[in-house]
Amino acid sequence: MRFTRTRKRASAVALAVVAMGVTGVGSATSAQAAEGSWTIRSGGCVALEKVELQSGHDHMAIDPIAAPSGCTFGIMDLNTGQWAYGPTTYPGQSPWLYDGPGMSLQACTWGPRSAEVCGPPN
Repeated sequence: MRFTRTRKRASAVALAVVAMGVTGVGSATSAQAAEGSWTIRSGGCVALEKVELQSGHDHMAIDPIAAPSGCTFGIMDLNTGQWAYGPTTYPGQSPWLYDGPGMSLQACTWGPRSAEVCGPPN
């Protein structure tokens, strides 16, 4: 059976629609926040930026794992430019902060002689 121009166009349109649908699914998946933990190191100061799903939305905490004297830890609210937690020298894990839709948080650490280093924004 020979393809006519109309049938070729219909096949091309159907293929384009399927491709757009696959692309749409891919971009929806990549737009979702990532759960997990990331190591943040500034000099001898080391912390984990933790992101986990709680009650259907992301929450973030910073968990110092190496805190020699003078280390500072905090979570920055990138929407306001203000600290959502800290900065503090407390060497224990912060409370879990809501990081769901409309929020953009980032965990940061620095030492007395080292620059501020932040984890990935979420």
